[in-house]
Amino acid sequence: MRKMSLFWVVACLMLFNAITVLATPPDVFVSHKDGVGDYLVDAKGMTLYWSKLDAPGGSQCKGQCLIQWPPFYKEAILSSSPLIKSNDFGTIIRSDGKKQNTFRGYPLYYYTMDQKPGDTKGQNLNNVWFVMDPGHFKVIDVEHTGWSEPKGTNK
Repeated sequence: MRKMSLFWVVACLMLFNAITVLATPPDVFVSHKDGVGDYLVDAKGMTLYWSKLDAPGGSQCKGQCLIQWPPFYKEAILSSSPLIKSNDFGTIIRSDGKKQNTFRGYPLYYYTMDQKPGDTKGQNLNNVWFVMDPGHFKVIDVEHTGWSEPKGTNK
């Protein structure tokens, strides 16, 4: 009888853990807008951007730039989209010592002029800032030797 009770306790704990994982909302989604296409948004629907001035794994945005383009950071990122995988995301330590998430190596930012979910006011701003389109970035190869440039940005 005692073994059976222990079994049910363990089974209930496993079920509770599975439900908790399933109930955790994703941190990043893929959204779509006519004229913009697919792009990443955070859990609140706020658009995530990348800069043509950045290199994979590093950010050039400092000082005044960070006021207009705050870095996106979450400790762990969950996504519900088949277009993105958990290993597409990484974290860099910025020159100011703060953490920033990357998508396929490129640092992610918000734009302060985006006031509500779905705003994409930073898209193609100064031909430098772009929504993060998951279909336009290729993943770095396993040896970290062959980045593919994003399509359509004339970088």
